[in-house]
Amino acid sequence: MKTILKIFRFYFNTLAIFSPRTSGKHAFHLFGFPFKAKLKDAHQKFLNTAVKFELKVNGKNIQGYRWGDGSESILFVHGWQSNTYRWKSFIESFDQEKYTLYSFDAPGHGNSGGRICTVPLYEKTIEAMIEKVGAIDHFIGHSIGSFACSSFFFHKNYTPKTYVSLASPNGATEFIAEFQKRLKLSKKAYKNLLTYFEQYIGSPATDYLQEIFCKEIAPKATLIIHDKNDKSTSYENSVRMEELLRLNNQNVELILTEGFKHNLRSGEVVDRVVNFVSESNVNSFSLER
Repeated sequence: MKTILKIFRFYFNTLAIFSPRTSGKHAFHLFGFPFKAKLKDAHQKFLNTAVKFELKVNGKNIQGYRWGDGSESILFVHGWQSNTYRWKSFIESFDQEKYTLYSFDAPGHGNSGGRICTVPLYEKTIEAMIEKVGAIDHFIGHSIGSFACSSFFFHKNYTPKTYVSLASPNGATEFIAEFQKRLKLSKKAYKNLLTYFEQYIGSPATDYLQEIFCKEIAPKATLIIHDKNDKSTSYENSVRMEELLRLNNQNVELILTEGFKHNLRSGEVVDRVVNFVSESNVNSFSLER
């Protein structure tokens, strides 16, 4: 892996000097490529228990899933280099007579088509899902999936009954800065990547920040969970989310865990999320490990 990173570093940093746009374009295509892993048999077996359907997003086939047939709807939105299987414990824990559970494999992930994935593409997929199945009552997102939910609420003025944010990053600039850090890109190569990224999404990267979204979005109740030992996205992002939502007079609770790391894989977290959505109410709760 270190050798591969060194090759990419040399390529992007050298190309940045002679062909800035090409350097930015090629770096973006690596940055936005999720390196989709082949699904294991056990993962596919679980996904096959769902009613499957397809969504069309930018001409690509996006795999959608449905469990249950209840009157209340929930949409699960996974994070980077993940897929719907990551929600298995949650899906098996919700009462499927009360809830209809939806999920999708994001563009370039799981069983979906595409090679590039961005937050605007996540948003388009959420929008396509709603056009297909109707309004969604509850949203549960992890990592960039959570960030995409906030972005969708903000840009579409959408108000869900409940919103569960798990380990959300702060924004696009954080993603790009982490990419620069990992590859040790030069300042010029970083600038070229940022310029191409903004041209591709049609907006400044600074427009995609929880700092902006949380001043405007208005879920009826929000639960935020983040682990203090998360090395992928700082728990301080979620602390700030909670502060901003409270300033916006929102009904919000923040839970900081210890020991569950970025994936927050814990039966306690699953139980808390299920109870929160089921009650559609935010209560005082403490969860530590």
